[in-house]
Amino acid sequence: MSEFKIAGKNGFIRIEINEVFGFPTETRFNGGYDVKGKVEIKSGNYYVNEGELWFSTGQIFEFFIKLQKCYDKIDGNVIELEFIKLGQIQIQGYFQEFPSIENILEFEFESDQSYLASTLVELKKIVDCYGDLKGIKE
Repeated sequence: MSEFKIAGKNGFIRIEINEVFGFPTETRFNGGYDVKGKVEIKSGNYYVNEGELWFSTGQIFEFFIKLQKCYDKIDGNVIELEFIKLGQIQIQGYFQEFPSIENILEFEFESDQSYLASTLVELKKIVDCYGDLKGIKE
């Protein structure tokens, strides 16, 4: 099981990989391997615990590359992480587990560049294991 965490001053997002489909031979049409995972979000007193999440290792790869660029420049946006000034980061988003149910958690918390060093290390381990958009060959 792999995971990564984006932490901040009053919250965090933790994404866990539980199952990887097709690894190492069958990548999906838009890159990487299909993943079934879980998400945990804490923002202030609000919380999502073990929300089901479907994504791909290709999306993790793309996120890693964009986040590394923003981290190095201390500038830019990646998903809803906005590097604002002097290494400060505003993290915003929402989580809706089932599209058919109007139950949405909108969240926002602050972070800074120092929190992201460990996130980048965790993402690098996942990318090293599952590769880029083309996957990995054994």
